[in-house]
Amino acid sequence: MSVKTEAFSAVRWTTFVTVGRVVLQTLQLIVLARLISPQDFGMMAMILSVTAFIQLFGDLGVSTTIIYSREISKEVLSTLYWLNVFMGALLSGLVWAASPWVASFYSTPGLQTPLALAGSSFFILAIGQQVKVLAEKRLAFRPIAIVELISAIISTVLAIVVAYLGGGVYSLVVAVTALATGNSLLYWLFVRDGWLPGLHFRVGEASSNLKSGLYLLGASLANTATIQADVMVVGRMLGSAALGFYTVPRELSLKVMFATNPIVTRVGTPLIAKAQGDQVLLRKIYLATIRMTSAINFPIYAAIAAFRHETVQVVLGPNWSQSADLLGVMAVWGMFRALGNPVGSLLYGTGHSRLALVQSLGVTAAIVPTIYIGGLWGSMGVATALTIFYVLFVFVVWLFIVRKITGAGIVEYTLQWAVPLLVTIMAVAVALAASCRLTTDLLRLALGLPVGGLAYVAFSWFLNRTWCDAMLGMAGFSERKFA
Repeated sequence: MSVKTEAFSAVRWTTFVTVGRVVLQTLQLIVLARLISPQDFGMMAMILSVTAFIQLFGDLGVSTTIIYSREISKEVLSTLYWLNVFMGALLSGLVWAASPWVASFYSTPGLQTPLALAGSSFFILAIGQQVKVLAEKRLAFRPIAIVELISAIISTVLAIVVAYLGGGVYSLVVAVTALATGNSLLYWLFVRDGWLPGLHFRVGEASSNLKSGLYLLGASLANTATIQADVMVVGRMLGSAALGFYTVPRELSLKVMFATNPIVTRVGTPLIAKAQGDQVLLRKIYLATIRMTSAINFPIYAAIAAFRHETVQVVLGPNWSQSADLLGVMAVWGMFRALGNPVGSLLYGTGHSRLALVQSLGVTAAIVPTIYIGGLWGSMGVATALTIFYVLFVFVVWLFIVRKITGAGIVEYTLQWAVPLLVTIMAVAVALAASCRLTTDLLRLALGLPVGGLAYVAFSWFLNRTWCDAMLGMAGFSERKFA
């Protein structure tokens, strides 16, 4: 099977599970927004802001090194597996012990018990993490997709049931732990492809992976600080209720990126790793990744921004109406944040772990004061500050990273996302014109979204044909080149 065929097959399966997860997560959000309070959502955001940091220590950053390492022995894999499990258990205990302090930091006493329970997911995740990573290295995305979709279904059902029974924030805790348990168990049953860790543990044999992993860990810590800084600032300054109204539109925006980008980037990382040493091929793959992610993300985010009031009323309900304008700003933020996201695949796939660390630390150092200053004007100030930051980031990342590694010029780099942006603006104009005279939120969405979608595809056929050909190719209908 050729690299192109492998890639398209992997993308198809990744798309399958991603779309399924998005549907389930959206359903969960719609239902829970009507069953639990903004304060409960705010508490869960506080929990995730803590666990997101601690989870990074689970494998010390070595999962990515396994993917881009061309050769790795069974003994080293066994050592890394047991190290991962040990760290998972240690971190679960750490969260349990630290939960009173975290509750005090946020001035939210009710946070202690749900945080301690959510911490158990670290150990559970560690049991199956390496099994999944080895499957991704083989581009075996079909069994991964099936496992993750089944686990997501179980998690969503349990969350809704617990919320219906009055579980409040515990419904979200149950969702997290159930997802971790289902994934780890099913990875071992259906994904491991005969692999078993040996009773072997010698840290010295895995020193090169650990060294690279620590660089990646540092980069991941900085990236997580970048992602979670706004939650911490809003939660600390404004409290759990205000954080709830901020978090839900924020999560809607991030779900788009976290759902769509992995369709391309999870496959792109091993492909980029295979292209090491061939800058022409590397540039082609990375620019194709940028065009693909932009062409998928931009119309979704633009639709959310254009129909922000309708989206909040229909999806979340009238109790969340004050979050509508926040959602619009965050959609623009998410659009440009998603555009910069694939640089991680470029850095990790080419083994530039030290540069990844420098880049991540630089972003964190710049974004934390940006968020704090924006926070002086409340939640909207934070969202606006983040949007401006990531618009500028798109150009900074080309100057210091993309140009250096791929040799891509500013014009060819910009064209990859400027063309989808132009097509998106045209399609949104058509959608708004078609729905502006309708009087109800549901009708405006029901007409505006499909009209805008059809307009986007039609305009793309003439202005962004490369993307259309790629989508047809992944669907098995075209053999034209991806980029």
